[in-house]
Amino acid sequence: MPTKTRTKKKTTWILLLGLAFIGLIAGGIWIYIKKSNHVKSELADFILANPESAAVVAYTFNEKGEFVADEHDLFFNADNSFIMASTMKIIVLAAYADAVANGELDPNELVVVTDWESYYLPMTDGDAHLMGLKSLGIEADNLGFARDREMTASLDDLARLMIHYSENAATDYLIARLGTEKMATVMQQAGLEHHTSIGLTLGVALAAFSHENPSLSSDPIQRLRAEEPVVQAEYTNRLVEMYRSDPQWRADQIEFMTSLSARNLNGEDVWANQVMLGQLLPRGTAREYAQMMAKVTSGNLISAEVSQIMQKKLEKVPSDWPLQLLFFNRFGAKDGVTAGVLTQASYTVPKYGLLIGRPRVVVVLANELPYETWLTQ
Repeated sequence: MPTKTRTKKKTTWILLLGLAFIGLIAGGIWIYIKKSNHVKSELADFILANPESAAVVAYTFNEKGEFVADEHDLFFNADNSFIMASTMKIIVLAAYADAVANGELDPNELVVVTDWESYYLPMTDGDAHLMGLKSLGIEADNLGFARDREMTASLDDLARLMIHYSENAATDYLIARLGTEKMATVMQQAGLEHHTSIGLTLGVALAAFSHENPSLSSDPIQRLRAEEPVVQAEYTNRLVEMYRSDPQWRADQIEFMTSLSARNLNGEDVWANQVMLGQLLPRGTAREYAQMMAKVTSGNLISAEVSQIMQKKLEKVPSDWPLQLLFFNRFGAKDGVTAGVLTQASYTVPKYGLLIGRPRVVVVLANELPYETWLTQ
């Protein structure tokens, strides 16, 4: 066969394969968009049917992070208080970034894995800790603990795990290092006037699944919810202290967690307990989170350096990569998920549509979602 003919056939096959590949990508994008629109439609239906259970804030902002009126803004229950779940980790990131910018923390300081795993409770974080360890190249055992107890990670690694994988143990380690006073100061600087205080997530998890309450009765939880926030914090902090400092209590708790999967638990009771425990989590408003995210994007949250540190973490979440590629020139976000709760605070610069190129902030908070709706979302 002449060389010219062979070359032509080869080129034809390459073109056909290329077109097929493009077709697969286009088909995948079409399916993704169709499914995404369906899921969003379900959430919108829930919000319309239960307006008291959700808040939405969306608007365009300028280079200073200030609101710009362009007839594409929405403020729905903007000032109502909602459970934030892990979206509150944006605040922990802000406190970490401020401590780094002020020289209070060295982002390269190494932390031994056992120190931050002292806040890790197996089976309570959706494998976030396991994924975090994997991203660091650290092998884990069947419970998610690092096999090599001498491995280390930097403080900046822990901040990344907190945002990229919503790692609770890393979050709690940073909260403990930063301290309650630092957290309160940063919340004030960020304009979060109506936000409740931020405590250790481990405390709430232990209250939900304590081996001291093996039947998982809702009675202790209901009594705890009736207490003042100070009393609630004292109780959950006591559980954290025992888990971290009492080897036998910790061993009993971990053994209890491993036994749960083998028990024939009533799913409705477990769900109800977790929903009740969610009431102990920090609360905030959609308006204040939107204002905070707009300031982060524009470099005006506390300082330009603080904002830049936060941007690097918020804009590089691995699971957000498809969104960034398909729809946005810029996208930074943090979401939160717990029983009956879905939240997200984000800033974007759209690639297409009426708002192309305009910096936007979008905050969606949904509480009291029924199990079926929550699961599909």
